[in-house]
Amino acid sequence: MSIKQENLGIIFALVAAAEWGIFPVLVNRGTQSIPPLMFAAITTLLAAVGFFIFAALKGDLHELKNRNAYKSLIMVTLCIVIFPYTLFFIGSSKTSGLNSSLLLLSEIIFTLIFTHFIGEKTTIIKLVGALGVFVGALLILYNGKSQLNAGDLLVILSTATYPVGNFYAKKALNFVSSSTILLFRFLLGGFFILIISLFFESQSSMLQPMIANWELILFTGLILLGVGKIIWYEGLKRLDISKAIS
Repeated sequence: MSIKQENLGIIFALVAAAEWGIFPVLVNRGTQSIPPLMFAAITTLLAAVGFFIFAALKGDLHELKNRNAYKSLIMVTLCIVIFPYTLFFIGSSKTSGLNSSLLLLSEIIFTLIFTHFIGEKTTIIKLVGALGVFVGALLILYNGKSQLNAGDLLVILSTATYPVGNFYAKKALNFVSSSTILLFRFLLGGFFILIISLFFESQSSMLQPMIANWELILFTGLILLGVGKIIWYEGLKRLDISKAIS
């Protein structure tokens, strides 16, 4: 890959990181009044609607017929939506938005561990840079303290499968476009989380807080999970997974 394409990938990844930093703060705010799994399901399905329109306008909907991509698409949905969103939205409801945002940097450590086994070279520069970011975040977060609550632990665990999901996302990009990947993962993942919510969360008195927070729901679903993920995939396909995450 050319230096120009790699530099473009870095720009996309940095812009996506800036948007992703806002995400935990808004999730924490939303889950204070809306059950966390329902909030996850609504925003995820809203993103799916946006990507359906986007894919239709691009003429990419026919790519859903490509069965060669299905294994990768299902793994992306499981490892980037169903498992992590379930843990993250519940965890964010039990800790602060700042804690959630900083603890998401745990993904860097899991990525370095995983990518070593798929052939990406773990260089000293990558290792020192990633550990520096993660340790720096912990020092800011736990200045003089060392106690993690249940919400913090769930947020950390929610990042464990992201490297696997990103690996399969890169494989899926060989068969389908990023818009198709995002449509598939948000649609299937959103419905799955919705079913979990209907079984395990109380649905009474939910409509009023959802109406009261409609702007937050729209922004989280369409902008952060929508536009933000398009930018992220544009960066991911131009960079090593470990470099993109870091």
